[in-house]
Amino acid sequence: MIKSNYFKSLCVAVALLFAGFGARAQQFEFSGYFNGFIPVAEFNNDVNVVMPFDPFVPINRSSIATAASAGIGASARLGLWLDVGANNWLLPFGEVSFLWNSTKSSIRDVYDQNDINNKLKAIPKVPNYFNIPIQIGLKYRYDLTDIIRPFAEASIGFDMMFISKNGYPNGSSYVSENGVEKKYGTYAYKPSGALSWTLGAGTYLGENVTVGLYYLDLGKHRINHTSRSFTDPDATNNYSGEKRHIGELALRIGFHF
Repeated sequence: MIKSNYFKSLCVAVALLFAGFGARAQQFEFSGYFNGFIPVAEFNNDVNVVMPFDPFVPINRSSIATAASAGIGASARLGLWLDVGANNWLLPFGEVSFLWNSTKSSIRDVYDQNDINNKLKAIPKVPNYFNIPIQIGLKYRYDLTDIIRPFAEASIGFDMMFISKNGYPNGSSYVSENGVEKKYGTYAYKPSGALSWTLGAGTYLGENVTVGLYYLDLGKHRINHTSRSFTDPDATNNYSGEKRHIGELALRIGFHF
């Protein structure tokens, strides 16, 4: 309910923002961005995960969301240019992004090279991280020349995070040399939403292309966690999660219409 109310409030804020500036607007701008990310803060901590091969222990709730390597994403934005005189422009905007980050390659290698994969005839799933921030903001641009138009911007909003399942398919098992059945399964994660904000600066290259550097603070997400099938294929255990601070440094290339 809190997440729903927060999202509704953000939509109302976007509507009021555009309505308030509509009378002074010069033109709408629709923008699409390609993003390349380097995770920061707790999103890129070194993770010393002990993974014994029997039983196999994948990334758990203590180290989840601390092992991202790099990512890519796309963003869409609608803004309204305001001419404030003397080559100075303001752009109030609303934006939605889709971000993907993978687990570090060193941890993926541990999953792929685990000795029991052959016995289970399966390779465990490595978690991937997905974020969908929805934000409103304001951009300032100064038209230095017809080609070079530097800008700075800031935005704030709400980030929804998703983490894919981690581990072997539910019910995976084999019988050891001692006649003991070894059972394996998955961790499933349900992160909470969080307040997010972004700062960025760069330049327009002519009218339609921008290059900029950004910091995206995606907030502190509580990573709720479900363990299933590690000891009993019919049992599910739910755990209250730990908070993780998610951040990204980004190079963004934008196209504006």
